[in-house]
Amino acid sequence: MQKALDTLQAGQIAYIRGGTYNHDLYLSRAGTASDPITITNYPGEHVVLGPGAGQSDNMPLDLGNGAAYVRFHGLTFEGANGLSTTNVYADGNAHDIELSACEITGSARQGFFSEASTRSIQIIGCNIHDNGGSGPTHLDHNVYMQGTGHVIVNSRIANAPNGSDLQIYPSSDGVIIADNTIVGALLDGIIAGSDGGGTTSNLTLANNVVAFNGRYGIATWWGGAEGTGNLATRNVVWGNVTGQMDGTGMDWVDDTIADPLFVDLGLGNLHLLVGSPAIDTAKEEYSTPDDLDGTHRPQGLGPDVGAYER
Repeated sequence: MQKALDTLQAGQIAYIRGGTYNHDLYLSRAGTASDPITITNYPGEHVVLGPGAGQSDNMPLDLGNGAAYVRFHGLTFEGANGLSTTNVYADGNAHDIELSACEITGSARQGFFSEASTRSIQIIGCNIHDNGGSGPTHLDHNVYMQGTGHVIVNSRIANAPNGSDLQIYPSSDGVIIADNTIVGALLDGIIAGSDGGGTTSNLTLANNVVAFNGRYGIATWWGGAEGTGNLATRNVVWGNVTGQMDGTGMDWVDDTIADPLFVDLGLGNLHLLVGSPAIDTAKEEYSTPDDLDGTHRPQGLGPDVGAYER
């Protein structure tokens, strides 16, 4: 697989046969906007990418300087280990990277981490869950996102045992988080903020179900300058222990505080029951054409809030 990452040209595709592979993969190559490089599972086969061995921090995938116009599809990234690690790490000037239909799970610290220098990373239709637990208290997250123009859509983000499901901090601009179902974090479902010289600005949180987290559903925290241009709209927020939506530096528009009525939260079935306030209430301009299961949107009068269309 490392040979593929070292040699693929624009427009080429690498198919990975089913199995579990343990390597610290590093990408520094680029496709083009019209002919991206694609790395995908062989059709119908399950591919697990785990970390290598023998280093202080082992990461299944490092998207480094020069990585651009590349798609990763249908892969599972799991088991990153070490004192400061992540399953997928984006750093340097990495940009225009797609992670679609992927599972990201079982990291000792972060599930996905991007540096402030990165831009235009798209996480589409992914299942990101159960990352963190070995780090200092409250400092592990399913997603720790910095950078410019990133997108997370149509994804299930769940069960961060030592932090938040999604932390957008301390420096980002123009990030869009839409059509996701976000549950089960020790702390916040979504927290945005700043520290030092950076801040979070022009963030859009739309059409997300954010429920049953251990602190707030959606919150802001400004250790540095308060961000501007941030919007939370048409989210369904409920059952978060400390509160549902909290903080300054965010415009709260048409959000709903009500039980989303999951089929079975305890069993992890986050589909919607009849009567859910998330049904038909999403803001259409931020709604994806298909849900996480591949069901076309809308099925009713309008698209549904969250990752699942009823």
